Amino acid sequence: MAIFNKESKLADVVLSNPQLIPVVNRLGVSLGVGDSSIGSICANADIDSDFFLSVVNTFLDKDYFPVNPRGAFSLDKTVEYLEKTSRFYQMVQLPNIERHFNSLLARSGKENNLVLLQKFFIEMKNQLAECLLYETETFFPALKAGKINVDKERLVAGYAEVEEKLHDLLYFFVVHLRGDYDCNLCMAVVSAIFSLEKDFCQNNRIRNRILFPKMDEMMCNGNVGLE
Repeated sequence: MAIFNKESKLADVVLSNPQLIPVVNRLGVSLGVGDSSIGSICANADIDSDFFLSVVNTFLDKDYFPVNPRGAFSLDKTVEYLEKTSRFYQMVQLPNIERHFNSLLARSGKENNLVLLQKFFIEMKNQLAECLLYETETFFPALKAGKINVDKERLVAGYAEVEEKLHDLLYFFVVHLRGDYDCNLCMAVVSAIFSLEKDFCQNNRIRNRILFPKMDEMMCNGNVGLE
């Protein structure tokens, strides 16, 4: 996969990878970017272009390992981005799936296994909500308070389980869906779940390759405050 740089036109990057739309929004860039390069857009919006590119390239490419030029990966920037990500899951993606799922059940026949699939979705949603609650009310506040040695293993384990359940939910729809159901609404549910799964897995990559290494670096250097 191509590695994007400051000269890359952001419009071309987003058009070829539309899953980036919420990512660039979290980084402080709205749609309507014109023909401008990533470098010029970041400069005009007072966004660190190295951090912007590191998040975008890490999100898109599973083989990309970011470097940290000029200390671009400050903990506050990374936490701010991930806080916006958590809010996006809570306020947009999970409610969107739930609305589609409820409509699917209401407009489908009775002879299907959609209720079982919805039950599995609710279990996954509750587990994800628990992880997000720990992250937003305990983990991130601890980092902001300078407690870099906060327990990250709980977060890693919880998010790994959620990743697995999201994958299983998609698998159940594709392989085991049975009976009478509304095809258009089913497509909406599956597309919304797929969007969440992709975004969630790729943002876990950002935690593992940007946030956690930065925490480890600060621990080694004896620096326990946000930069």
